[in-house]
Amino acid sequence: MPAEDRDSDLIARYVRALHDGDFETIARCQHPDFQEDYPQSGERIVGRANFRSILENYPGGLLGEADASEDRVIGGEDRWMMSPTFTMIRVSGTGDSRTAIVKLLYPDGSAWYMVAIVEVRDGLIARATTFFAPIFEPPEWRREWIELVEPPTA
Repeated sequence: MPAEDRDSDLIARYVRALHDGDFETIARCQHPDFQEDYPQSGERIVGRANFRSILENYPGGLLGEADASEDRVIGGEDRWMMSPTFTMIRVSGTGDSRTAIVKLLYPDGSAWYMVAIVEVRDGLIARATTFFAPIFEPPEWRREWIELVEPPTA
């Protein structure tokens, strides 16, 4: 299997493990020097143990349900994978970098997109930079210049 396919499969396995709360698989997918940055809040998670602690202590738990009826698949060479909790996952990129775009539903019922830029090293996820964005209605002032491609669900 080409390295590009292995990296995409690795990220898909990782996202499934996050959904399942399978901490052993998550750790097996992460490089020993794993780091994840959340630029919006200025946080850096250093190490597998700290990442696991955040998941284990997530308020309300991690398992939400997504509405698959709102999914849209766009793209050419990108790979799309379905996850039980997250609606669709797009994994794209070249070399040792991939981008995963995930639509998710938080325990409070709010719908969000998560975009993670993932770097693979030695066949493991070494670093991720993750952005979180809530779904929102487009502002009224801009409506005359846009097309609505998918009604927002907040």
